[in-house]
Amino acid sequence: MTVRRLIAVLIASLATGLISVAAAQDLETYQQRQRDLTALATLFGEMHHLRRTCEPQFEADVWRERMQKLLELEEPQDAEREALVQGFNQGYRDAQRRYPGCDRRARDYAASRAAQGDVIVARLTQALRQEQEDDAFANSPYVITPTTD
Repeated sequence: MTVRRLIAVLIASLATGLISVAAAQDLETYQQRQRDLTALATLFGEMHHLRRTCEPQFEADVWRERMQKLLELEEPQDAEREALVQGFNQGYRDAQRRYPGCDRRARDYAASRAAQGDVIVARLTQALRQEQEDDAFANSPYVITPTTD
């Protein structure tokens, strides 16, 4: 089922009241995740150009490889995969157009985008981190849990 079709079905279900508020929040969470993944792919494309230009001996294909790993880990549907690949390529082209050579502006922009990437990654991994913290807390030998008798 394509994303557009899924969204159309979900919207129709919402209109008829068949989906709870929790499901609507799941749709919103899904859409935010897709926006974040596309933003991250775009950032990877920008960094691929900037780092190849400024640090080719250290980072020739690091960001391209990270993009490939993202696609491998996410296993997106065709439409989502295409959006991620287009985001990467657009980011590369935009950075190439704005920063054809490595100068102070290019380095500053790369540092700025890396900081923005940290925010995106933190948002994408928030649920996983929370789950790990909850598991660590629940399995801790130092935590006393009430017994139910």
